[in-house]
Amino acid sequence: MPCVLSVLMCHAPIVVPGVAAPAEARRCGRTTRAMAELAARVTAATPDRVVVVSPHAPRRVPDFAALAGPRHRGSLAAFGAPHVAVDLPDDVDVRLQLGLAVARPPDDGLDHGAVVPLAFLWDAGWRGPTAILAHPRLSSAATARRARELGAALAGLPGRTAMVASGDMSHRLIPGAPAGFHADARRFDQAFVDALRADDWAAAAGAQPRDVAAEDVVDSSLLAMAAAGEPQHAEVLSYEGPWGVGYTEAVLADPSPPLYAVARRSIDRLLRGALRDDRPGGGPARGVFVSLHDGGGALRGCIGHMAPTRDSLWEEVAEVARQAATRDPRFPSLRVEELADLTVEVDVLSPTRPVDDLSTLDPRKHGVEVRAGSRRGVLLPDLPGVDSVSRQLEICRQKGGIGHDEPVQVHAFTVDRQVQP
Repeated sequence: MPCVLSVLMCHAPIVVPGVAAPAEARRCGRTTRAMAELAARVTAATPDRVVVVSPHAPRRVPDFAALAGPRHRGSLAAFGAPHVAVDLPDDVDVRLQLGLAVARPPDDGLDHGAVVPLAFLWDAGWRGPTAILAHPRLSSAATARRARELGAALAGLPGRTAMVASGDMSHRLIPGAPAGFHADARRFDQAFVDALRADDWAAAAGAQPRDVAAEDVVDSSLLAMAAAGEPQHAEVLSYEGPWGVGYTEAVLADPSPPLYAVARRSIDRLLRGALRDDRPGGGPARGVFVSLHDGGGALRGCIGHMAPTRDSLWEEVAEVARQAATRDPRFPSLRVEELADLTVEVDVLSPTRPVDDLSTLDPRKHGVEVRAGSRRGVLLPDLPGVDSVSRQLEICRQKGGIGHDEPVQVHAFTVDRQVQP
């Protein structure tokens, strides 16, 4: 079956928590956050196996190869962080069923191209069967052809496979960069990222000027794309290049995305001027609220529908998210440059029920709706600083323009809340 999730993760050791000093860690904070989210999503997808393709694994045969088991062990000791270590069982079925040659890892363990993404997966709780693939010793054109063939074979494996493409962008972005500076290197990164945002995998594969970029992201991505089959709820979570090497974290395909990702993708496409791409799915539509918070945690927008206006839950979430980003009268419309630090929260509402006894309500569990004729005010549950039902009702009256002494009808509801990591 096609992959349950296919992602692109960088392999710079400095982005792993505990490797860099605090000041340096802040410079790549967006990358670290995106890596942690991708790892959490891989684990949440409950795969039967994870397949990592690393451009730094030993290239000793003229084809893709699988690193030998029975376990995959490695650490970032060479980068001053021996405490960052992984120890995972090999999935020998990948090698046997695909007929791959065996590649022997170095005596000191896995390469950092595998260890860095796996360290994030380890922290997210992954302990399952893992296959690590090494790139072939072939020309770029031959590697691309073989990646497409092998990716299709990976998609045909029984069970649930999650695919992780390990790769870094140009290594020549600034003077003093690891591969030296080239003025055109940033053009490659821009072309590759733009192509991913447009779901144009062919353009990503052909991003130029590749010959001057000193990149190792394309070949890994080609294999992960081929295993996924087609973009599904794809999005670029982060791009940074603070030390002259570009880091891109992206979802290539996720057939069952979390609701915050559906909302975020809808907002991203709106603000970048892309066509709407609201995909049906997620079950029947329900009432939905989308809340947006800036990098400091302050509210940046919140809009909700007590009853759905679209046919499916994904479509409803996408529509409400766009409204939260651009139509909350308390805030100016969100700007593209705010996306990188945004946190998205989605609440899916239960049907409301009338409340006769306020003592049955818990502000941490129950949201409330106060009605007085055509006027109404709504408040979600479990909000900071709102620790009593009386405070909930007071806020609802204010929001609905309802006087303190006016008679009202109170309705309660619960929510299924999903928050972006």
